[in-house]
Amino acid sequence: MEYLSLAPGLPPSSRLGFGCGSVMGRVGRAESLRAIGLALDAGITHFDVARLYGYGEAEALLGAALRGRRDRVVIASKFGLAPPRGARALRRLKPAVQAAAARLPGLRAAIRATLGTERRTADRFSVAAARRSLDESLAALASERLDILFLHDCAADEVGDELVEFLDRQVAAGKIGAYGAASDIDTVLALERARPGRFLYQFANSLAAPNAARLPPLGRPVITHSPFLGAARLGGGDVHARMLAWALAQPGVGVVLCSMLDERHLRANLAAIGA
Repeated sequence: MEYLSLAPGLPPSSRLGFGCGSVMGRVGRAESLRAIGLALDAGITHFDVARLYGYGEAEALLGAALRGRRDRVVIASKFGLAPPRGARALRRLKPAVQAAAARLPGLRAAIRATLGTERRTADRFSVAAARRSLDESLAALASERLDILFLHDCAADEVGDELVEFLDRQVAAGKIGAYGAASDIDTVLALERARPGRFLYQFANSLAAPNAARLPPLGRPVITHSPFLGAARLGGGDVHARMLAWALAQPGVGVVLCSMLDERHLRANLAAIGA
């Protein structure tokens, strides 16, 4: 496994990162804990989560899984997208719902259609919203510090001076190690033009959608996700191994995030990078 530092003062991030998008959503507690444990044992040290994930429960699960190893890993979380309003009521029923959805794949789509997938409030990138979400993330993770705090699916014009000043104060106070934007490539380009050198960036990048090639040299690594996007269009041979190797080899890309909640996927991803 290769490692690098994404920002000054952060622990080393493994170049293969663990995406927690399905933790406590599609995948239940026991399976999630096992998958994270296997990733840690394999040398993965970068974990990406959000207030939204797992209907608001993924951060707490990740915090529990990393107990005793917190100082050796990088945790990136996000704010700006909140779980749907019905998520709290779903929590008590979630184990039964997950079991049923495993047998009836269409049920998962029906639940999403009923509850919705996210909430976007008008003030979601205000200082008050950022402060509240950061405190909620730290409490859920049972941690005094978040390594990276991302604005989740922001537009460039939603990032105001007051918010940036607030984030700078949180870095100075030690509550976060760095901050950035997890959004689409057009937003990333616009933010870098408007505020050069201020943000870490996270965006989709794959052999079928080579977004990282659109970035000018930044002098700092970026994080990408969705390395298998468009795999069905490419086909032929071990396309997933080829796509992951390509994603990791792109200039300027530091960490590539994958969903690895199935042990077979974890092993395949590790094999693809020779780890």
